[in-house]
Amino acid sequence: MRLTTSLSPLLLAAAGARAQVASYPLPVVLPTPGYTYSGWEAYDFNQHMTPPPLPTPAPTLDFPIALDYGGNPDGTVTGIEVAGSFLGVSIEMSLAEVLIGPNASWVWPQFLNLMSNLKERGGPPVLRLGGNSQEKAALVPELEKGHSIKRQVIGPSSFTNTPTVLFTKGIMEAMKVASDLIGIHWFMGAPMNQTQPARLEIIEATEPILGDYLLTWHIGNEPDLYNNHGYRVNYTEEAYILEYTQIRDAIQADPNIQGKNKMGGPAICECNTGWSNIDLVNNQHYLDLFGSNLNALIVMHYPTDNCPTLNPDGSWTHIEGQVLIDKTQGLFNNYARHNLRTPTYLPMAAAAQGAGKPLVLLETNTASCNGYLGLSDAFLATLWNLDLAMQLASYGFSHMMIHLGGHQAYYNPFMSPPWNSSAPFMWTVGPPFYSILVASEFIGPNGNTRVGDLKINGDNSYMAGYVVYENNQPVRVLLINFMDDPSGAHDYTARIQTNGVAQAKFNITYANQTFGGYFESDGVLRGTQFTDQIPCQGNICSVKVKAPGATVVFLTSDTIFDANTDKIETFATTATTKMYNTAAVDGLTLATTNGLNGQARLKMVNAQTSNPQKNTNKNDATSNRISTAIATIGMFVTGLVALL
Repeated sequence: MRLTTSLSPLLLAAAGARAQVASYPLPVVLPTPGYTYSGWEAYDFNQHMTPPPLPTPAPTLDFPIALDYGGNPDGTVTGIEVAGSFLGVSIEMSLAEVLIGPNASWVWPQFLNLMSNLKERGGPPVLRLGGNSQEKAALVPELEKGHSIKRQVIGPSSFTNTPTVLFTKGIMEAMKVASDLIGIHWFMGAPMNQTQPARLEIIEATEPILGDYLLTWHIGNEPDLYNNHGYRVNYTEEAYILEYTQIRDAIQADPNIQGKNKMGGPAICECNTGWSNIDLVNNQHYLDLFGSNLNALIVMHYPTDNCPTLNPDGSWTHIEGQVLIDKTQGLFNNYARHNLRTPTYLPMAAAAQGAGKPLVLLETNTASCNGYLGLSDAFLATLWNLDLAMQLASYGFSHMMIHLGGHQAYYNPFMSPPWNSSAPFMWTVGPPFYSILVASEFIGPNGNTRVGDLKINGDNSYMAGYVVYENNQPVRVLLINFMDDPSGAHDYTARIQTNGVAQAKFNITYANQTFGGYFESDGVLRGTQFTDQIPCQGNICSVKVKAPGATVVFLTSDTIFDANTDKIETFATTATTKMYNTAAVDGLTLATTNGLNGQARLKMVNAQTSNPQKNTNKNDATSNRISTAIATIGMFVTGLVALL
């Protein structure tokens, strides 16, 4: 995609007025010519994809949008009530120490700052700790040198090189501190590599620490892949049902586990294994057998993978070179469209609603096995994740989690540095986190929000539109433009018809605040805001959406998060640890500010994580992908436009 991208927020207000437009300058950075990158995948600036072909002929670029103000939005296109925490992060269990903190006394303030940004827009976040590494995770009393996690290979580790994770209660204690400060709630992974006897020590230890912050035990991670990973031989749906029954019975009989009905599953990925979520429900009677023990139906989904192929001799073959580039380009072109992304889950949504259970997509991203360079770390990933999340919310899902895989992954929402560092501005925030930020603000903190798919412009595949209803009244609209045209010739204008009650003013904010580029973030948004104005006519408000870009329209002034006036709790890096990674904050004596209002933020302009002058002059190996991957998306104040 282009090096400048737009996410814009809009407010509709008093008739006859003009709208305000805000924008932020972003650094333009270039790589050193001829330099060959040889570092971790998460920070690779190489391989920009060619923009996808523009449609010929172009779709209609000026069209109306009618909203339902009658108090009865069509239930066939709107989902169940969801919270602003709908879109969250799935953190691989082996990364808990370097992303959350090692214990109750040391919690990473960068993590807290990132979560605080979500809380202030959509309410307390919901996260997941788990993944492949949960399957062989083992709780131990202590580890050497004060660590709370140790990774080592014991037994089969599959093509993802998933380690065996040894960890202490320090991880859960750090999670508890973060939850006390931010209100985070958790889906927690538990192992299923052994069922007789079941390994319940993690559940027994975590439950009294997290208390009500614990939402669900996710037991068994993608069991339909156990054969591929070497965890089982000839494993079938019937065998899974038997083992899940054994774990359920063990939990019921365990006096040390109080929450007997917090299980979640079946969590299969349907990755060409012959297994099916709806088959487990209809033919294996999953809900009939476990309905009283479940508090969530869980599915997993990646649209494709970047996994190697297993050879007869046990080695793995990876796609490389031009073949890999061509495959990535093809995926890039396909992802730049609005399609029905997960049609197989529509029956699951109906089954979940019929059983009164929330349906959760607990792990997803652009591609499994760490994603694709040039796709998973590009601005397109922001639009794709955002579109997928809103589509699921309109289907009847309750949560979606974007997976974070670590330094070897291209698709991380955020990541700590891979070396020892006491400097606070060293984290990296990737494109998927901006999707989460936009979704939090779009859905909002109300808690009784329903998301509807507007199917704008005849459900055109190059654009998407969603509406948020609160108390059955439309309050916000999200518009996405997947076309990529720097000339502006494929920007589109949506003419939103309002109800005529003080609805003719836009406050459009190209709020291009940024977390900075690679190794430049402390989790706090920075940037200087500039404003301009545009007119609206009567009860028709015309919204222009950049190509590519996304815009959030606020239909009522009381639903706006305003970064100039609203307080964001921030966490200072007041203490450091010499053990690993980055600055930390003492969880027991953690001092927070009262939040920063607009005036306070203006004083921080020269201290921003990504100083424009510095990065414009910096021509090194860390900088090229910033505009497509990280620093380009701005939002907040009154909406979102991504400047490319």
